Amino acid sequence: MHADVAFIHPPSIYDFRKRTIKSGPISDVIPSTPVFEMYPVGFISMLAYLRSHGLSARICNIASRMVDSDKFDVEKYIRSIDTGVFGIDLHWLPHTQGAISIARIIKRIRPDARVLLGGFSASYFWMDIMQHHPEIDFILVGDFQEDNMRSLLEKLQGNGDLSNVPALAYRNGTQIKKNPQKIGEDLMKNVNLDYSILMKNAIKYGDVKGHIPYNDWINNPEAVTLIEHGCQFNCAFCGGSNFAYKNNFFIRSPIFREPRQVAREIQSAYEVLGAPVFVVGDINQAGPKFYEGLFKEIKEMGIDVPLLTEYFKPPSMEYLQSLSRTFPDFTAEISPESSNQKIRERNGRNYTNSELEKSISNAESLGCRKFDVYFTLGISGQDRDELLKDISYGRELMIRQKERPMKVYTFISPLTPFIDPGSLIYEKPEDYGFTIFTKTIDGYYDLLDSGKSWVDFLNYETMWMKRKDIENNTYMAEIEMMKARIEAGLIEKSSGEGIIENIRNYAEGKEYNANKNLNSHLSYINKDLEWSRKHKITKTSILVYWYSRLNKVEKEFEKL
Repeated sequence: MHADVAFIHPPSIYDFRKRTIKSGPISDVIPSTPVFEMYPVGFISMLAYLRSHGLSARICNIASRMVDSDKFDVEKYIRSIDTGVFGIDLHWLPHTQGAISIARIIKRIRPDARVLLGGFSASYFWMDIMQHHPEIDFILVGDFQEDNMRSLLEKLQGNGDLSNVPALAYRNGTQIKKNPQKIGEDLMKNVNLDYSILMKNAIKYGDVKGHIPYNDWINNPEAVTLIEHGCQFNCAFCGGSNFAYKNNFFIRSPIFREPRQVAREIQSAYEVLGAPVFVVGDINQAGPKFYEGLFKEIKEMGIDVPLLTEYFKPPSMEYLQSLSRTFPDFTAEISPESSNQKIRERNGRNYTNSELEKSISNAESLGCRKFDVYFTLGISGQDRDELLKDISYGRELMIRQKERPMKVYTFISPLTPFIDPGSLIYEKPEDYGFTIFTKTIDGYYDLLDSGKSWVDFLNYETMWMKRKDIENNTYMAEIEMMKARIEAGLIEKSSGEGIIENIRNYAEGKEYNANKNLNSHLSYINKDLEWSRKHKITKTSILVYWYSRLNKVEKEFEKL
């Protein structure tokens, strides 16, 4: 069936199934595997917007399909896609090798097709890419691309005049041109994360596997909504920070969505999937007017959905009370990055440990089911001694809750594999004690194309930790955090000790047990991240359940 555009999500490294890659901890704290097969939520929004304007689109998660089966034939799949425009996301820099490799394959087997890139990394490196990669025809630069995508498709189907397509980078003969970005107050209204359209589209094109957000989603689906584009904070390593966003992707940051639209998405997601919803963005920092309006809408809709909330600063008691009255089943997560307040401030997080602990206690008193706390290895100002203090503090937070109904899970993971382009550290590395080793798109392609381990991929080191230090400290931290989990009763002793032994074997180059999801590490097992199993029975959830059962049967036959 024809689609006006096919949104392609590439793997991080195209030939990962043929190469022996020591992937390490690069995807410890996200749902997807080290292949990074989770596509950006912008795919869903663009799909919904294009359909509402009479255009057709489909999502083709090539990365997920490659993870799902060693027998999946990428080139055969691409040949089967009936479209004249392939839109490849290069949102996260770790996808550089995969995105460019897929683009080259498309141009080789479908030379008549147009190849379009989009996403934060493509936007940051737009000139570099257009100068050195003829396989890329267009790049949509910046954020809010729903209507720009519509405009591009209509021009390609009409008179072909690209000069009026906002934010489009393209070639005009030997010249590379980029049109001005559209600026308007109504652009946020085009953002719509509609899971009902996603599921209908999957059935329409007979490609459920191509539409699922990441490989394991089919076994434990969850929905995502977001409250803002951009951010009000300046975390030094973040490519979506206020500094990075305003300098590279849009002139204002943050831009908040209408509470009613967010509420409708939460309602729709739960009615369609019957699954928990993760809210991207700090609802508390949006202010009382925003969150009170959102919660009022939710109550009027009569929604009872498990909600995962994230925070950039410890949420206030007033906010938590309002949240708990609206969502009795909620969990929370926060990333202080360091247990040292000065180091935390240096990296863009300005609050005390006592504020963090008080907020955790308040959340527990109001019925929070679980509170996740994330620390980061390799940040500015952190040496091994400071890392040991982070480990000790993370252990303390978990141990305090050992006999209490709400559990606290703490995580320590390294900044991997790259420092985000556009972030403060990337632009001013010397101010933060960093060395960045490459700053070209082909430099990142080469790191991913030739690297044999996650340490080879690292594009940075600090004055406190060289790359080898980051590697050794990572394994040490994972072992110590697993010991703390055992002590806190968050994992059975035998299971935890097995994971510790596996990490040691992995670090020493000995034989180890790689899990079925292609993770070569086992320190943060999946159930640490699965925050709710409370699902409502819906028509779609029943279909998803039976599809997951069928998928498991198919995999068993593949082994024969």
